[in-house]
Formats: sequence, C-alpha cells, structure tokens
Amino acid sequence: MRPMSLDEALRRYGNGRFTDDDVVRCTGLSVRAWRELIKTRAVATVTESLGRGHVRVCDPTVLKRAAVIGALNRAGFSLAVSGQIAFSLPLRTMLYEICDPWMILFQRSPDLDPQARLPKRVEKPRANWFAPQRPAEADPESDWFVGVYERRFVGVTYSANQKPTIFGDLREDGASFVAWWPFRRRDSELGRVIEAFLSERPSTLVAFVTEWENPTKWPRELKSLGYSFEKHNHDDDPLCIAAEASTCSPLFTTTINVTLAIRKALRRYLGIEPANSL
Repeated sequence: MRPMSLDEALRRYGNGRFTDDDVVRCTGLSVRAWRELIKTRAVATVTESLGRGHVRVCDPTVLKRAAVIGALNRAGFSLAVSGQIAFSLPLRTMLYEICDPWMILFQRSPDLDPQARLPKRVEKPRANWFAPQRPAEADPESDWFVGVYERRFVGVTYSANQKPTIFGDLREDGASFVAWWPFRRRDSELGRVIEAFLSERPSTLVAFVTEWENPTKWPRELKSLGYSFEKHNHDDDPLCIAAEASTCSPLFTTTINVTLAIRKALRRYLGIEPANSL
C-alpha cells in the first residue's frame, strides 16, 4: 500500500474521523491502554456502523487529548490519573483548537485550491509546527507545559519563565488526582502562537474562558466522570499556600510538554514524523 501524500493526509484529517489504529499509531498508547481509556470514559468514541466489523472512531479533540494522556502516562502517571489531568487542563479546548494543521497551514476561507482540493494555504504559517522538511521541535515561547511539583501539585505554564497555574494535586502517593476549582489566577500570556491567533479573534478568548470558568458546567462534567474536585480559591487556604511554596523553589519537578506531544501525534498522522519518535 503506497503511503499517502501530505495533501491526501490533510484531506483525510479534515474529515475529522480517526480510527483506533490511528490513535495507537500516533499517540504511543498501546491497544490495551486505549481500550482502558474508552472503558473508563476518559475519552469518547462513536461507532460509524453497526453489526460485525463496525468501525469505532473519534474526533480531533479526542485524538489530541489521547496524545496528552499518552505523554503523561509515559512520564510515570497511571492511565486513570493521566486521563483526569488531561481532562482538567485549563483552557485545553483552546489548545486543541489552535494546535491543528488546518488552523496553522490554511486560510479560513470557503475557497478551495482546485488542484489540491484543500483550502488555500497561508503564505507564511505562524509556526513551523507542520513543516515536513523540519523535525518536530520544542517551542518554549508557545508550548504549554504540565508540571508536577514535589510529586504533588499539578500546574500548567503557557510559555517559558511563567509562574504555573495550579489546577490540582496528587494524592495517595500519586494514585489519585483531585482537580481544583475555581482557579485562583488566570495568566495573561498563553504562548506566542496562540496569542497571535487570539489577537485576531478576541471573541474566541471570551468563549474559551467561559468554558474554563463556568461555575456550574465544569464541576458537573467532572462529577459525571467520577473525577474528584475541590474548591481552593482563598489566599489563606493551606493547600494554596503549600502549592505556592512548592512552585517557587521545588526540589523535584516533572515537566511534560503537552503541546509538543500533540504536534508529534498530528505529524505522525500526516506522515511527516517517524512513528517511533515518542
């Protein structure tokens, strides 16, 4: 079977349907791990056909969440904890929306290139994330990092040299994760590339912030999945004080570049990243 060209892969990606084989090949998750995530509802799939030989597929958001879960799992966290951290990541929907080859490479226009049968490409992409002639690279000014401080407090930084936003903590020697809500502080910088997109469409930021800080929807979603959450939103909260101290001068930190994990998964799907480059 001949490999797909980049244009063919982009057209297929634009359909927004990814099979179990796609997920396993692109994210580094094993077949067993992927099935376990489906079973525990950490990810949601749909069945396109009924009966024998049915095909189960997922959408781009789930593919990207699976890439984050896979990266967290390879860093030593259980599948259950990795799924909960990925689901609770603040502004994750914004990250998934912008870290996307169609968002980076193509103009937002109904006009198609008749030869490629794709939207017209932008003359100069804002990032080289999906350049086939270059390997996937970390981008400290744009990448988002999940950090675990003192093996307990879980936070996210949206660009280099930023203070982390703590959004949960590990308990039972790392066997469980408790999400924190509402979040005490919102960072103003979200990374160079994401800021560039949002500066053109400021209403998009409002929509994503609403999703992140909704006082009724977000906790209900966590509870429906069996995830734990607690309110830690006061300066005199003992856990907030401990978390602040741990991020200022940590003795032990685990850091996962979740943006790079997503980009590598998408590049594998497009055939421009080696399958074994995990």
